[in-house]
Amino acid sequence: MSDQTLPPDGPEEDEDRVLAAEYALGLLTEEERAWFEERLDTDTALRAEVVAWDEHFAAVILDDVEEVAPSPQLAKRLQTILFKPEKHSFWQQIWPYGLGGLAAALVLWLSISTGILVPVDSRLQPDLVAELAPTPDGEGLVIRATVDTTLAAVEVVRAAGTPPDGRVFELWLIAGDAAPVSLGLLEDGNSTLIDLPQDLLAVLPGALLAISDEPPGGSPTGAPTGAVRAAGPLTSS
Repeated sequence: MSDQTLPPDGPEEDEDRVLAAEYALGLLTEEERAWFEERLDTDTALRAEVVAWDEHFAAVILDDVEEVAPSPQLAKRLQTILFKPEKHSFWQQIWPYGLGGLAAALVLWLSISTGILVPVDSRLQPDLVAELAPTPDGEGLVIRATVDTTLAAVEVVRAAGTPPDGRVFELWLIAGDAAPVSLGLLEDGNSTLIDLPQDLLAVLPGALLAISDEPPGGSPTGAPTGAVRAAGPLTSS
């Protein structure tokens, strides 16, 4: 037996020494363990005894175990599991922005009030509005949407920001736990007017509008496939 596998020094009949050994081996009952751990909080000598037994048992268990190098395949799997890129779902991307949009609203209000940007369609009498706050993927976007439920139309005004090269912006409606519904693509200009299906009008108040970037022609799956660039809730204007 090597020096590392010798039991900690002390009298074999010492009750605390025996308890510490049983604690280290997990032999105490639930009640005994709770009582013993209460003592550990205040008894430094007892904690030292437990540490000594932990080191002893670890040395005994590992003393006869030969070191085995992991296979390259195992190492690669561990690297993949531990360090794979985190992928966020569509819902994870938009939820932080459901209550956002204040900064975007301020910038847009300044743009409109100073005459820098004026909506191209003045026929709308909006009763719902959404300030779409940019996500980290949509930094620089300033977007506001207004809805006229009487005319069943939504106008999206983009004061700043453009889609990535080779991509287009697509507008989505998320009502409650329902799947996102595409409302249409945003045009190249600053303002886009989109007719709304009648069956969606009842779920608009409190619903969330979101914008994703998609390939030309829009999402090929009927669900968002690109990064979420901006999102915000529809509220009464």
